[in-house]
Parts: sequence; C-alpha cells; structure tokens
Amino acid sequence: MLYKEYLLQEGIHENHIIYMNFESFEYRTITTEEKFRQKLDELLPRDDKKVYLLFDEIQMVTGWQRIVNGIRVSFNSDIIITGSNANMLSGEIATLLSGRYIKIPIYPFSFSEFLHVKGIESDSRKVDSAYDEYEKYGGFPSVVIAEESIKDTILSGIFDTIVLNDVLLRAGVKDATALKSIIRFLADNVGQLVNASKIVNTLKSEGVDTTVHTVNRYLDLLESSYLFYRARQYDIRGREYLRTNGKYFIIDTGLRRNAVGRKDGNYSNRLEDIVYVELLRRGYTVDIGKLNGTEIDFVARKLYISK
Repeated sequence: MLYKEYLLQEGIHENHIIYMNFESFEYRTITTEEKFRQKLDELLPRDDKKVYLLFDEIQMVTGWQRIVNGIRVSFNSDIIITGSNANMLSGEIATLLSGRYIKIPIYPFSFSEFLHVKGIESDSRKVDSAYDEYEKYGGFPSVVIAEESIKDTILSGIFDTIVLNDVLLRAGVKDATALKSIIRFLADNVGQLVNASKIVNTLKSEGVDTTVHTVNRYLDLLESSYLFYRARQYDIRGREYLRTNGKYFIIDTGLRRNAVGRKDGNYSNRLEDIVYVELLRRGYTVDIGKLNGTEIDFVARKLYISK
C-alpha cells in the first residue's frame, strides 16, 4: 500500500496501479488460477502504458505463477509480489522468471532502525534502556510504536497468525500439540546445537509422542514460514557442511519470549539470536563454524560481484 502511494506521488495514474491483497475481504475469495485471471481481465487497462501490479500474500492463490508469468510476457508491466512463505519463488516460477526478478527479504526493525523510530541518538544515555526494550519486545513495527500495555497482545496476534495461518492451515498440519511443543523447544534453545532426535526425546519426556520424520517435516515448515532460520555446521578445515547438528534462530526476540512464555536468564543466547538476524539483514550467509573440534559462533560470508 505504501508503494502504491509512492507511485501516485510519482504521477502514475490510479487506473494503472492494481493492488490486490488476497487476505482482504475484497479478494479473499480469489483462490484459484481461473478466478485470478478473470479478476485481472476486469482490472487491466486497455492501452500500451505501463501498468503496476502489486500482489500481497499471493501464495493464497493456487496457480498464481502461470498468471504472473503471462502478465510479464503480454503486458508492459512492473510486478511486485509479497508473501510469507520461503518457497514462493521455488520450482516453476523460479524457472520461468530466471534472471527476471529480484528477491528482497523483509525483516523486523534492526536495533538501529528501532532507535531511529524512537528518536534516540546512538550516543544517547537512553540506548541501554532502549536495547532492553528491543530485546524484550522485538522489532515488529506495530509492536515498536504501540503502548507498552498492548505490546504483548500484538505479539501474541503475530505469533498466532504465523503458526495458525502459515503452518497449521496452509500445510495441513494435524498434530498441533507436537508443532507448538517444537516451537517452544526451539525458542527455548535458541543458539544451541539441536537435531530432530534430540527434539523427539525431549518431547517424549514431556508426554508428547512424535517421530523424527514428523519433527523434520515441521522444522521445514517453520523455516518456510520465516519463523525460524537454521544455521548449518560448516567444517572450516574440511570445507564441507556437516550432516549433524545445527542451530535454530527465531526471527524476532519478542516472538521468542511469547513462545517460551518467560524471559530466561541466558543473555548470551538472546544476544546471539539478535546478531544472527542482523547478519542476515546485512546480506550475509551465516553458518556455524567448526575447526579442529572447536565451535565458531558464526561464519558469515557475502557474495561480492566484481564490477
């Protein structure tokens, strides 16, 4: 919506800007390729001027890939797509649009952005207390600007939306108890080496019966929903990834506290989570290093393209 406002300010005529949010009341019934095509046929202008198409939460539409590629081929257009699933640009659409799209990951506010929104200078005496707030409530914009009395309520709503909509409903997960237990385990063990077998054993000790296969599937779903990121172990001397343990980091410290239900005393793990996400935000690929049996917290690499 902000981009639509920007385009209008730049002089683009409104009838050449098509904005569709597939979670909205107006468009939520458009769930198939044919319905999507029919609606666009009504909205697309009949001239040669460039049209700007803004599709929000497009993963709600089955078969959207073919429609988007058809628009790209047939119209003078710029297409902006947003969604909350890591697999959106995999498979067919990635092949069809190879070299023709730019993927921009979106993260909650960094601490620097948090300070900017709060109007706090980086050399201010308020920085320490600001960091405490950032670590406690995280960086989601709606949470940052809210009154403290409702921050946890907003965080709970964001968490439920991710778990219920992006994991349980869309993936058809039947064992909600196991899923929520896995989320609590990962959130409580941020920055710790874990594997599926360890999770299974922990859950069984708590009376939750599950299997390694189920846990691995749920871990994949949690990564696809951008709730958790997995950092693999990389053997620096052998120059290869190890197929054993990895570390999981949650996208936002506020969501972590919401999932765990408390603020634990392990300050270093919470800080490690913030640093990991900040490295991703800056464009690094981040692994966990191993050298001669010694663990290295992060191996951060960025692909540089020479001019």
